[in-house]
Amino acid sequence: MNAPFPLVTLQPVSDGRNAWAALMLDAAPADAGAIARVFGEFGLAEALGPLQCVVAVPDLAAVADDLPASRIVLRLPAALCCDAAQFDALRALRDKGYRLMMNGLPGIGQTLSDSVQGLAMDCPGHGIPVGLGAWLGKLPGPNMALAAAATGCPGSCHFQWLAGMASDKARHGVPRSLLDAPNRLLLLELLAKVANDADSHDIETTIKRDPQLSYYLLKLVNSVGFGLTTKIASFNQAITILGRRQLQRWLQLLLYARTRDGDRANELLPRAAMRAGLTEALCKAEGGARDAQDRAFMAGMFSLLDRLFGMPIEEIVEPLNLADDVLVALTRRSGPFGAFLRAISAGEHAGAGAELSASLAEAGVDNETWARCLVSACLWAVQVSREA
Repeated sequence: MNAPFPLVTLQPVSDGRNAWAALMLDAAPADAGAIARVFGEFGLAEALGPLQCVVAVPDLAAVADDLPASRIVLRLPAALCCDAAQFDALRALRDKGYRLMMNGLPGIGQTLSDSVQGLAMDCPGHGIPVGLGAWLGKLPGPNMALAAAATGCPGSCHFQWLAGMASDKARHGVPRSLLDAPNRLLLLELLAKVANDADSHDIETTIKRDPQLSYYLLKLVNSVGFGLTTKIASFNQAITILGRRQLQRWLQLLLYARTRDGDRANELLPRAAMRAGLTEALCKAEGGARDAQDRAFMAGMFSLLDRLFGMPIEEIVEPLNLADDVLVALTRRSGPFGAFLRAISAGEHAGAGAELSASLAEAGVDNETWARCLVSACLWAVQVSREA
């Protein structure tokens, strides 16, 4: 009898400018065959695009022979990285093309393998943990902060990568980049018009009221994310060529893509893109029709608006006249889409395996289907987040 498929999570890893730098994969238990299936059969190697994937493995037995080594950073326990009996094996992995990352810090007096290039550790959000500074100076990196969440962090530890979600606060001391109030309301107004099938001229006129919004919209629809051969030169042409469905999706994405200074990517964009793609994929896997998939996508995309705007979700969605199943998912986390969102939220937090398993069971989603949907979501989310 085959062992059950492990519980897999995939998380965005961002750099100091909140742009995607990698993905982080965890599997419990860490099964070499299952991880190889995620990369090969499920399509994660393709979904990564130019990114790398940080794969947590408890021991070297969890490293399959047929993984794309040059695309993978292995996150290994500190004890293994400091075990002299394993140094030759670690060197062999490095020579195959893997990058090695130590999870945690070595103990006092321990010697670290020279094959290890970076470290990953929980970030307390303030100060520098004892001994961390010395190791950051020795290792070429990248070094990754896990679950960086507390406000007020001075950032003096200089982690190159940030991963995981620990709370509803801005991560690692980066100020939350909110839209200014007039533009925020304008985007919500546009979304309401598209959803209520306003005519193209009315939509175009609304877009033109904000030069920055106009710029970002054309930048997005001219990107490779749409796979169009014709460049879009006007708003009316964008509306005609893309159709209301695509226009609505990109307007939703724009809520997260824009920042106050227009330079730093919004820290919530990778999460929102992943949530949107994942709720849509789960709905499709459950047999949902295309209209239902669109509503699931919207529920996922809008599920972080309260954090983006710093106000109750009920007030944000009130003017949008949303479908009932989207509304109850966002405001009460109930209904089918609400069940998906509870599972997705659980999967974003470290050490929440039991909660994620319970949420998936409640939603009627098995572990393998969940893993396939995660990869499907990444395929879309990585692409659009790079273009935003």
